[in-house]
Amino acid sequence: MPFKIKGKKFISASILSLIFGAVLLLMFSALLPSGLYGDDNLQNNADMQDPGNVKEINKYIICKIEGIINPVISNYIEKSLAEAQKEQAALIMLIDTPGGLETSMREIALNMISTPIPVITLVYPEGARAASAGVFIVYASDIASMSPNASIGAAHPVTLGSDQGVTEEQMDKIVNDSVSFIKNLANLNGRNAVWAEEAIRQSVSITSAQALELNVINNISSDTDELIKKIDGAIIKKQGNAFELSGTNYTSRTLEMGFVSRFLHVLINPNIAYILFTLGLLGIIYEFSQPGLGISGALGVIFIILGFYSFSILPTNYAGLALIIAAIILFVLDLKLALGGILSIAGVASMIIGSFILIDTAAPYLQIARGLIIGISVSISAFLIIVIRAVYKAHRNKPVTGTAGMIKTTGVAIEDLNPAGMIKTHGEIWKAESFDGKVIKKDSVVDIVSIEGMLLKVKQADNGNL
Repeated sequence: MPFKIKGKKFISASILSLIFGAVLLLMFSALLPSGLYGDDNLQNNADMQDPGNVKEINKYIICKIEGIINPVISNYIEKSLAEAQKEQAALIMLIDTPGGLETSMREIALNMISTPIPVITLVYPEGARAASAGVFIVYASDIASMSPNASIGAAHPVTLGSDQGVTEEQMDKIVNDSVSFIKNLANLNGRNAVWAEEAIRQSVSITSAQALELNVINNISSDTDELIKKIDGAIIKKQGNAFELSGTNYTSRTLEMGFVSRFLHVLINPNIAYILFTLGLLGIIYEFSQPGLGISGALGVIFIILGFYSFSILPTNYAGLALIIAAIILFVLDLKLALGGILSIAGVASMIIGSFILIDTAAPYLQIARGLIIGISVSISAFLIIVIRAVYKAHRNKPVTGTAGMIKTTGVAIEDLNPAGMIKTHGEIWKAESFDGKVIKKDSVVDIVSIEGMLLKVKQADNGNL
């Protein structure tokens, strides 16, 4: 929908913005970690398939689960498991999470129990938590540990990112399914299944000391070195293999998340996603108000694409997203039609309502902060007041240059106009004609009424004599 302030230049700039955004989207997709949504099984290692021997493990790969559990974390854990299996090492997972998406949690847990190597979890650092989806991951590990003063629990399905608005019967099915899953994990690794059920049904949470007493974890360790020393000599039997973990003469290294994965992990934070989406909105609005090289439009398209990527993973209410898109349309129409802010008022209201219902879950860590929504709405309103007023004035102000700028100005007749003659205006001599056909005497002051080609239509001014 071209907005003709600068004619074809704007149209080409807008097309350039859209093409640039589309190319970036393709490049961005190519950079996505392989297997982000895949369910390929980890490769089997023939060297670890000898059930007749106990294999000593003195190598440890360390990975980290920090923040919200999502497909990026799931992919990172899958790669960490593959790397540990390749090096015939045990995997230690450091956990500090408020929870996350149920689908990602199940992918991680199933990969942990299906891999033929020992997997150890440590809720770390001191004061960290394994809440919600983190409980399932701890229960899926062969050995579980927590740092002093850490916590675990609060695993009710609503806090796992399930949609709001489900019926009571549907919620019962979801809860029962979660209980069944964690009981299987508890039985598999010899942990307290009764407490696990309470963590889901009653959303209870306990400290590391309580977790050790209730047989939720195996030990309390301040760091990985202490953990490895405490599990020295432990025997892990898994998929026909037997492993003895060694705490002497061991080596360990941390497998960090790649740059692209770290970027995507940060991007999936709902507050970051909302900020990017809003910046994209402002870029598009500015492009329509001040068309030029298309830089603001291109950046706006990029930010909106990144926002859509995040919302595609988060539990998004599409009615809220539709309201935000409607707000964008209203803002653009207000700029195009120069209505002075009438449609923008409705647009701001649409955006605020859409923002509050955008994320469809009761999980607090997946919600957009209310203060952020209010702050951004106020900022956008102020931005629109400035931009729309400028555009409105540009459309309403009388031209001050060119022939159009001469209308409603004055001149002086340098000869009689009967009805045509010559006048002097703006330091130039122009051919003029009496607008009403009346004779206008020489030296009379005239008002310029209109312009027809190079002929000025004039009438004698009220104070028509010099």
